[in-house]
Amino acid sequence: MTTVKTVAFVEPSFYGVSFARVAFEQGHRVIAIVSSKDNPQKYGYEGIYHDLIVADIRDEESLYQAIIQSPYANQLDALIPATDYASHVTAKAAERLGLRGLPYEAALKARNKDLAREAYAEHGVPSARFKKVRTYEEAAAAAEEIGYPIVLKPTNCASSQNVYFINNVNELREAMEIIIAFKVTYMDFKVREEYLIEEYLDGPEFSVELFLREGEPIFSAVTEKITSPLPYFVEIVHTLPTPSYTEQEEDIVRTAVDALAAIGIKNGPSHVEVKLSSTGPRIIEVNGRPGGDNISSDLLVQAFGVEIFEATVNYYLDNPIAIDKRQHRAASIAYVTADRDGIFESIEGLEALSLHDNVVRSHVTVSPGDPVSIPRSSDDRLGYIITKGETPEEAKALAIALVDSLKVIYQQHEAEIA
Repeated sequence: MTTVKTVAFVEPSFYGVSFARVAFEQGHRVIAIVSSKDNPQKYGYEGIYHDLIVADIRDEESLYQAIIQSPYANQLDALIPATDYASHVTAKAAERLGLRGLPYEAALKARNKDLAREAYAEHGVPSARFKKVRTYEEAAAAAEEIGYPIVLKPTNCASSQNVYFINNVNELREAMEIIIAFKVTYMDFKVREEYLIEEYLDGPEFSVELFLREGEPIFSAVTEKITSPLPYFVEIVHTLPTPSYTEQEEDIVRTAVDALAAIGIKNGPSHVEVKLSSTGPRIIEVNGRPGGDNISSDLLVQAFGVEIFEATVNYYLDNPIAIDKRQHRAASIAYVTADRDGIFESIEGLEALSLHDNVVRSHVTVSPGDPVSIPRSSDDRLGYIITKGETPEEAKALAIALVDSLKVIYQQHEAEIA
């Protein structure tokens, strides 16, 4: 029988909703610390918490004060970041409260891509050559030094927001104008006015789902990714376990573990993005939490019977962790995307999905009348299909075939599109 503990989540959203649901279903008292009382409805976690605390989750002092002035002062058993943006402020507050979690410096490096790149370079972890810039002039000089094509990205955002593949100085000038005007991201977190110019890494992309104990993996799995056509980097298919480059899985996992060590993550879950370049695995970025995009909530469960959110809640509570692979199957998720800009009406062909035994579920995230566009960030995806199979090739082929069978229908009166 589970001993009831009090578990606080800082703004469950996106992947973090699964965190809150697991703790709620385990029978714990779940406290959601939110920036607005409207957020449970907005992000989909109504009914899976017991109480709310309102705080400025962008500010560590506000978060700390809100907790110690609440009825749960000195009663929290765990404080868990449930959105990337608040991971570092949550880590700092948890340290002050004497609770288990990521070291603050490690969380700060994971949150800020420039600090992470500096740590990789210092520890000899293969990643991308980079320069931190503030102005177009600095960016142009950095691009010249690194050599086109390059990648331009914010230092502290997520979901491929304003990440650009750039071939020449004209494209760079245009992209810099856009990125400099990009001031605020999700939940009103400020975009830092420093940007990265990075070497473009060739090769296929993967993520490594890991759980560490004192620096060594007690669980690892490699997910294959397919991204949208350049110049954007939106993830549109994930397959677990990877059906490709399996002979290099060990190298990919070891590089991911080395990257975590470089930024100071030794325990708990992580999601590390890697490119298998012509010179071997190179790190894209590190996240000190379970993977999003339904990788943790669905693909790991379907493929291996692994409940990584459950293991993570137990880790934060310092309870025993069970994370062994209970089966060896496969799963894939493929995203529905628009092939042009327009006003969404419907998706044709959804009814046929229920005829397939290996469809786990499908979901549409847009409504009639919503403006849609070709995917420039993860926000632009329209929905998804999750499939399972005995092999990764089977699960992947079905997911892609089913997405390809769908047709996005646009409204005819599109003159209102700005």
